[in-house]
Amino acid sequence: MSQLTKAVVGDFVVVSALESKRIVNRAIAAHGLSPVAAAAMGRALTMAGLMGNEFKDERDYLTVVIDGGGPLGKLTVCADGKGRVKGDVENPAVESLFKDDGHLDVGSAVGSKGTLTVIKDIGLKQPYVGTSQLVSGEIAQDFAYYFADSEQQPCGVTLGVGFEKGRCVAAGGVWVRVMPGCPDELLSRVETIMYAMDEMSYQFRGSSARDVINRFFGEFHPLFVGDYEVEYKCDCGKRKINRIVRSLGKSEALSIVDEMGQIEVCCHFCGKKYIYDREAVERLFK
Repeated sequence: MSQLTKAVVGDFVVVSALESKRIVNRAIAAHGLSPVAAAAMGRALTMAGLMGNEFKDERDYLTVVIDGGGPLGKLTVCADGKGRVKGDVENPAVESLFKDDGHLDVGSAVGSKGTLTVIKDIGLKQPYVGTSQLVSGEIAQDFAYYFADSEQQPCGVTLGVGFEKGRCVAAGGVWVRVMPGCPDELLSRVETIMYAMDEMSYQFRGSSARDVINRFFGEFHPLFVGDYEVEYKCDCGKRKINRIVRSLGKSEALSIVDEMGQIEVCCHFCGKKYIYDREAVERLFK
C-alpha cells in the first residue's frame, strides 16, 4: 500500500501528499513500461489517487484521459473512492527521451497538442465531464491548468517519479488547494513554497507523505486530518467480463468460438486474461 496524508495549513490551505513508489512499480510490472512511460503514468496515477481521495462515497469513480498526440499515445488512469487506482497507455514501450539536464522528457513523450479530460461518476444522473488543453505534457502543470480552467479551483500540483536501473525508487506528489478568503500574505508564502517544490522524486526518496508536508509547510504547524491507503488494483472480475461477452450476443459469441476455438478477453489495466470455450459460452447464455 502507498500512503496518502492530508493536512490543513493556516486554516485556508489544504495540502494532500501521496508517496506512490509501490503504485508505480505495480504499473511497471503490469504493463512492461519503459522509463518515460512509467514516469508519465506514475505521475498521472499519483494525481488520480489524490483526486480519488476526495470522493465521499466508495462507489464514486474517476477517469482521466490524457491525449497529447505524442509517441506515448493516449494515457488513461482511473481511481475510486476505495483508494484504488489503475492505468493504461497505448504505447507502454515508447523509447525514453531525455532533456539536456538528463531528466526524462515526459512532455515530448506525452505531447502537448491535445487535451486532458476528467470524467467523474459521483452518483448523479450524468457523469461530470471536464476538459482542458494540455499546456506542457509534463502532467503536473496540465492538471493545475485543468483545475483552474475547468473547475475554477486555484491550486498547485507537483509530481515526480525517480528511477534506478529501470525500477522506480521514489515517487510521489503534492496537491495544494487554496480556500476562499485566504489572506494574501499566506497565499504569497504558499506560492513561494510551491515554486521551491521541485525534484519531487528526490523529496519522496526515503520520506513519507507526512515527512514531505512537514518539510515544506512545517513553519505553519500543519494540522494533519487523515492518513489513507492507496493501491494499484484493478477492479476487473468475472462478472464484468461476463457482461462484455454477453453483449456480443449468443450467436456472435459462438461464431467466434467456432472460428478461433475460444474467446479471450484481456484486461487493459492489469493484463489478466479471461478464457471462454464453447461450454463456458453455452453456460453463460443458459
